[in-house]
This record gives sequence, structure tokens and C-alpha cells, in this order.
Amino acid sequence: MKWHFNRNGWPATKYGPPPASEEAKNKLVDELQDCKTDHYKVIVDSAAEARPGVLELMDEGLARDDVAMAICSAATKAGFDKVVNSVVGRERLAKFDVILAGDDVTKKKPDPLIYNMAREWLGVPADRCVVIEDSLVGLRAAVGAGMHCIITPTASTAAADFCGEGAAAVVQQLRGDTYQVAIDDIFGFVCDDKGACESVPDVHLREGMCAIPWSTGSDAK
Repeated sequence: MKWHFNRNGWPATKYGPPPASEEAKNKLVDELQDCKTDHYKVIVDSAAEARPGVLELMDEGLARDDVAMAICSAATKAGFDKVVNSVVGRERLAKFDVILAGDDVTKKKPDPLIYNMAREWLGVPADRCVVIEDSLVGLRAAVGAGMHCIITPTASTAAADFCGEGAAAVVQQLRGDTYQVAIDDIFGFVCDDKGACESVPDVHLREGMCAIPWSTGSDAK
């Protein structure tokens, strides 16, 4: 949010002109985050659900001994807890190795701090980490941390130039009518056949498009 305002201008409020000092800016962001959290709670209680394939991919990763799993959210802890407890479930969340929310760091995405902190807790080198994000802000945070990043865009972020910003791949959905993206598919974009992760060029379709619909790959079973 702060990144957006710094780039596009700070808004005036009903109490006065746009904030000028860092203290005033931080105060406004905190107030807006609290307001967003309240709206989140209403939405979650009424209609929130996981995007196709997300929970299945989580379950596969959590069941594997060779993969460490983490969640790094820019949302405040109150809003984050409300959403993930409802959508992901407490039992599944308890299996994650690291869970961090926006309150756990002093700088939020696109700053890479939250990913660097998760990596340090996990004890995993940055080039062995693969982040799944849905926005440019998240992508920049992952790339800034030296990690590979795969994008699953939303309707509001689909037009962004993810490949130009360093994404390893853009996957429209993690699950379709004939496939479910698996952990091996994810690492297949950034690892060689020996399992040693390497930086790779952006993945493009033969037609020259960036987005990968995954019409082939892992078949759903």
C-alpha cells in the first residue's frame, strides 16, 4: 500500500491534506489496513474460497519430506488469520514450517524482507526457494530476495508484464479440467534433472506468449 502511494501519490483524507511526514504516512497506512481487515472479515465469512488447485498443491507439498513450506503474506495478522483459518483451515496451517504476516516485518512487499526472513528460518538458500505469487508487488519481493517466482495471476493482475519483471513462469490456474499442477511441475521450471536449482530464462509458449495454460503436464487423477 505504501509502495503504491509513493508511486502514484498520497490521498487526502476527510481530516485534511495528504500526509507529508513518514509518521503521518505510516499512520494512514495502518488505518487503511485496519479498514481493509474489517472488510476482509465480512467477505471471508460470506464468500471466500481458495483458488482452483491451491489446496491440492499445498497438501502435496506438506506431505513431502523433501519440501519445506511457508506462507508469507503482506496482510495484517488479524486479516490474515481470518482469511487463512477459514479458507485454508487450522489443521492444514499447523503443518507449515513457517508462517509470516505483514505485522512480522518492518518493511512490506515489494521489499524482500519477509521472504528473506522466511528463508533464514527455514535454513534454505535463496536459489533453492520457489515462490508462488499473484502480483507484481509480490514478484518484486521474491526476485529481490534472489528467489525463483512463479505467477498465478488474478483478474486484476493478469495484464502485468510478469515475464519482463523476472518471473520464471506464468500459470493461469493451478488446476484445470484435465490437470492439477504438482510440486514437481513447479520445480521443473527452475531445477535441472539432478534437482540442483538454477536461474532460468522466462518460460514462453511456442507462440511467443508468456502465459502458460498448462494444457499438458500433470493429469488430474
